Amino acid sequence: MKKLLPILAFLLFAIAASATPDEQKTRFQQANKAYENGDYEQAAELYDAIVADGYDSWELRYNLGNTHYRLDNIGPSILNYERALRMAPGKKVVKDNLALARSHTTDNIEQLPGLFLKEWATAVANAMPLRGWLTLTLTLALLCFASVSIFLIAKEYRIRKTIFIVGIALLAITLLSTLNAAISVHNATKDNEAIIMSPLVVVKGSPDAKSVDKFVLHEGTKVTIGDIQDNWWQIEIADGKNGWIDGGAERI
Repeated sequence: MKKLLPILAFLLFAIAASATPDEQKTRFQQANKAYENGDYEQAAELYDAIVADGYDSWELRYNLGNTHYRLDNIGPSILNYERALRMAPGKKVVKDNLALARSHTTDNIEQLPGLFLKEWATAVANAMPLRGWLTLTLTLALLCFASVSIFLIAKEYRIRKTIFIVGIALLAITLLSTLNAAISVHNATKDNEAIIMSPLVVVKGSPDAKSVDKFVLHEGTKVTIGDIQDNWWQIEIADGKNGWIDGGAERI
């Protein structure tokens, strides 16, 4: 009997796992229906329950962002739009709704100009989702391998010369695609950005509650996290100002 317990446990887990996708699909449809009916609190609860079960997608985060926007929860709305963009950086509808939600924030922060090359590289990488770059890179790598094989097999000089030129071009494109895939991975996995979730957060000069107050931030503002000491985060905002906060923000 004791030997059967692990087997039974595995079977129960397999049955539960196989049923989960349909259950989540049904719950997602229920959440969408609640949203369409104007029951935004119920929709938010259902969307959050799906996330709590470990399922995630840009559509789910986008819908959750829309729901919180309807509830006038600007911080959670921006947070979920940002998370949706991590998964689908090229989705214009997400960018548009994120811009709309940001227009309701209190802090008016001017963005410091960035390096043109860095911004250009990020824009190119965001033109396609990570899965697309990985698929393209793998396809190009296979074509490179095929061109090398043909080059080694071919006997005519004209064919070898053509294949060599094509191979060099494919290699260059493959390297560029690999670079874009690496940038996409970095953007999708970085954990040094957060959204202010509290109505008001006081930014301190040092990680000490008694230190000088430098400035205040309000709900929905995006910050970059630097050093961390205990519960204190060293943060920087888009205009270059920095300081320390003790809670009130959530990582994207």
